[in-house]
Amino acid sequence: MVSAGENTTYTYTLSVDGDWIRTQDAYMPGNIYLRDLGLNKPEDIFIKGDLMYVADTGNSRVVVYNMKDKSHTEFGNDVMESPRGLFVADDGTVYVADKSGVLFIYDSQKVLKKEIGRPDSYLFSEISAYAPKNVVVTKEGNIFLCSEDTSEGILQFDSEGEFQGYFAANRKYLTIMETIEDMILSDEMKQDLLMRRPRAIYNIDIDDRDLIYSVTQTDEFAFGSGVGASKQENALKQHNLAGVNIMSRNEFMKDEWNFVDVAAGNNGNVYAVTYTGLIYEYDSEGSLVFSFAGRMLGMERTGVFAYASAIEVDDDGFIYVLERDKGYVQVFYPTDFAVATHQAIHDLENGNYESSEQTWATLLSLNGMSRIAHMGYGKTLFHQQRFSEALSEFRIAQDRDYYSDTFWELRDAWLGNNIIYFVAVILVIAVAMGIISLIKKRRPAKAKVKMTGVPAPGSSRFLHDITYFRYMLKHPIDGYYYLKHGQAGSMRSAGFMYFILFLVFAADTMFRGFVFGFASMEDAPLLMMAIVFVVVIALFLLGNYMVATINEGEGSMRNLFTMLPYALSPYIVITPFIVAATYVLTLNEGFLVTFGWTVAVLWSVALIFIGLTETHNYSFWDTVKNVLLTLFFMIIAIIAVAVLYLLWLQVITFVQDVWLEVVYRVQQSQL
Repeated sequence: MVSAGENTTYTYTLSVDGDWIRTQDAYMPGNIYLRDLGLNKPEDIFIKGDLMYVADTGNSRVVVYNMKDKSHTEFGNDVMESPRGLFVADDGTVYVADKSGVLFIYDSQKVLKKEIGRPDSYLFSEISAYAPKNVVVTKEGNIFLCSEDTSEGILQFDSEGEFQGYFAANRKYLTIMETIEDMILSDEMKQDLLMRRPRAIYNIDIDDRDLIYSVTQTDEFAFGSGVGASKQENALKQHNLAGVNIMSRNEFMKDEWNFVDVAAGNNGNVYAVTYTGLIYEYDSEGSLVFSFAGRMLGMERTGVFAYASAIEVDDDGFIYVLERDKGYVQVFYPTDFAVATHQAIHDLENGNYESSEQTWATLLSLNGMSRIAHMGYGKTLFHQQRFSEALSEFRIAQDRDYYSDTFWELRDAWLGNNIIYFVAVILVIAVAMGIISLIKKRRPAKAKVKMTGVPAPGSSRFLHDITYFRYMLKHPIDGYYYLKHGQAGSMRSAGFMYFILFLVFAADTMFRGFVFGFASMEDAPLLMMAIVFVVVIALFLLGNYMVATINEGEGSMRNLFTMLPYALSPYIVITPFIVAATYVLTLNEGFLVTFGWTVAVLWSVALIFIGLTETHNYSFWDTVKNVLLTLFFMIIAIIAVAVLYLLWLQVITFVQDVWLEVVYRVQQSQL
């Protein structure tokens, strides 16, 4: 039983905006076990029924504690040196991973029956590290051993102890410097680069489906508090039989860099703990459910830890965390709120959608900002084919994957109901085009008039200039010639095209469909975007003009100002169609959006390059030099402005401090 009371730590979850928010207490700290058994730096814990197995590393033994009658026994202190990992099979067989380089196997009576040492196999490299840290065993008896600093992956043995190879190795992502090294160093030199190896898996666990979970530690700066660009892989993974990570549909999970252990729950959920005592709970798809507990700061109290070394979950959902420095085990009991959440997840995964829907609705009434609750509620609606309602929930939860799947279902149904109208429209268009083609064939051909870039005079000049991009797209070299000599284009028409360019850029950035969107109005205010747009354009024009003046370029500032928007006309023309397509396409057709946007950008870049070449009368390499120097100028200018801004802030702060000091002294003198 858990009595009502104030928890020693808060429980957090993720909001629909991806931020941390407090929620109702999910777990309450309860009993503390083994405080009086003199544990010395224990490393692992395993729960089997009423029995608690603890790897008492510092005392070279395994302690077996009966939580029902509070008795305990121990074994292994006659042969073990540093037991660090435990696994107990259904038949009572105990597997103990010892850092000395031995995997000990005991029968149910705690009699040693087998030892597995360093593999003697051509599959195992002589230079590979072998320091067993933890072990799990499948129902068929296959053994998976996690070894400290073994970058090749998890070691796999058959039921007889024969080494079968490596499993689920981490990937190594090369930095820019390492990529350059790959190009210039020999194979022998690369082998000496130890940091080029993937990170070793830190700890493992296994669920009742024989799927293996792993946690990997990495550099702290690569994670931070959010999903940064420097993060390359999730710290927590679930591996299928091929060793492939299937934990999350999302590219990055909300995790920590310093996870030390992982424990699989009974309902597809999984728990991971950091050495600072922070506990994360995830559902079967890698979505964060709760985060609670934490580090002991100052005095000792329940619910926090000096150094957590292991985590385990029993059949009732109670969480056991091993405190290494203090030498005891602390238990967390799920509250009614956590039990209801687990029940909703369990019903959802087992197809009981109506019950799950009701539970999620109740949880949403308690915390309407919870992302996991909106996701769960949306999934129940999706599986009940209530797609319109589900779409709204996934939109609130900011989940593009499920939103895309749901939209595909709605779009498919709409197309199925309206296919006859599409066929009719296509037939009408085909007949109309055929009739027009026949009419044109019966008319006498007109004499062909050679088109030039010279605009019509009078009031039609502005209209001609703003539509001149059509000629530019077909004949860019001739088009730039007419622009340079004033026969097409003007400052007024160029200014209008800059305005259109900004509108297209703003639409591309802020008004794409949700599935392909970059930012919202809150993330990127229109005024700020306008300032950035003007600054970038101005820096490019100013920098290019200055560089060209020094390097004997012929183009004037007017030529550059007029040339640039016409060069960007592919982006102006293609992007609106891309933005419109984002409202009718799903992630399955996302390559069309990427391809179209890439074509627009590359085409525009090519036209800018041709435009600079023609405007300044440069050769190919002179233009390359001009572009590189322009980009260098822009970077230096931005850095200089940032430095001046910081210095100006310091000056303002100094003046304010001096003024406040003067005012203070005047007031003191008056007293």
